[in-house]
Amino acid sequence: MQPKPHQPKNLNAQLVEALGQRIIDGHYKEGEQLPVEADLCAEFGVSRSIMREATKILSAKGLLASRPRIGTLVRQRQHWNLLDTQVLAWITKTMKPEAYLDMMFEARLAIEPRASAIAAEKATREDIRRIRQAYNDMADATTLDESIEPDIRFHQAIMDATHNDIIRYMGHTLHSTLAVSIQLTSWHQDIHYASLPRHEAIYLAIADRKPQQALEATRDLLLASRQDFDARKSDRKKTTATKKKK
Repeated sequence: MQPKPHQPKNLNAQLVEALGQRIIDGHYKEGEQLPVEADLCAEFGVSRSIMREATKILSAKGLLASRPRIGTLVRQRQHWNLLDTQVLAWITKTMKPEAYLDMMFEARLAIEPRASAIAAEKATREDIRRIRQAYNDMADATTLDESIEPDIRFHQAIMDATHNDIIRYMGHTLHSTLAVSIQLTSWHQDIHYASLPRHEAIYLAIADRKPQQALEATRDLLLASRQDFDARKSDRKKTTATKKKK
């Protein structure tokens, strides 16, 4: 990262981004000591105070730990705060789409069906109105790009409707990665249209206070989305093979 004449706050954010991504990439190995502070300051063109603030932020995210007489160490992966939005974003940048989607589907299948069931039990009228509005905005979208924002809003509204602070937090933490997940699985307009009845089934089950139906409808939506992605991957392989033959 080349030093630029930014204000300290902006420079600090750039430094956190650069160091964090290096840790995730394995440039700085787990369990190993970071380069000494003076060397890092010289490399990034920052003051000691900015470097120390950046390491404090990364320590709060679980990536670093300071040890007396040893220095600053990169922590093992199991200590990283994977619910931190920046940490999650850094990790997903290093993954292939298939591996990323595997991780996302496992997480979503573990969380979202049950969240829909809880929402069917606890949702207020205002919660249901928000879910319905998000669905209506999805249905009104004329392009895939237009459908992504209301699609994310739909799933987050369900998380909010659980009135469980931990589930809410997890839902909002997954915001950026959920957008990528939806983009990967909604790769043409027909898939968007096919997903609308599945989303509507979730909304209606929650509105009708039917937890089991809400759970099953959410699971059906996620499994169908994964099948759509697998179909896309298969088509790409066939296309690549055909081009090679030619």
